[in-house]
Amino acid sequence: MTTYVIQGAATPSHKTRKHGADVVVDTTHVTVRALTPHSFSVQQPTQAQRLHAVAHGDSVYVQLNGRACRIDRVDPTRANAGAAAHGGGVSQAPMPGVVVSWLTRPGSVVKAGAALLVIESMKLQMTIEATQDGVLEDLPFTEGQTFQRGATLARVRPDSQTGATA
Repeated sequence: MTTYVIQGAATPSHKTRKHGADVVVDTTHVTVRALTPHSFSVQQPTQAQRLHAVAHGDSVYVQLNGRACRIDRVDPTRANAGAAAHGGGVSQAPMPGVVVSWLTRPGSVVKAGAALLVIESMKLQMTIEATQDGVLEDLPFTEGQTFQRGATLARVRPDSQTGATA
């Protein structure tokens, strides 16, 4: 059983396992068939849908029905390090890239999941979101600046006045 976290989803954490030709997500059997190296057919109860996916490290970038998301595999051997970073309100770079634009400014009160900045990596633009409620403390990189995988892109500190906690 492997745990995956879908960034920005209302129910972000899901347990998956391979079961024959199917994948079981939580308790739902899903048939996935590869069409090309980055294109798949996913059979849902009423119809098949096509999705595009690119894997990079422990993350998979998925596009389905015009929406894009990042799915992170939770590696149990590194879970404590990741939990500490996310628990501290840190948003880290999933891969090397460049900051395209800031969507909010340091000092702003933000909610978990709020869009903070847009990055571009391998010609794919992605929105980086707040990992917790609080005050946006720092955006260490300026627009146009490059960064490496794992770099801290934003820090949100809990703010007692907003009712946010770590």
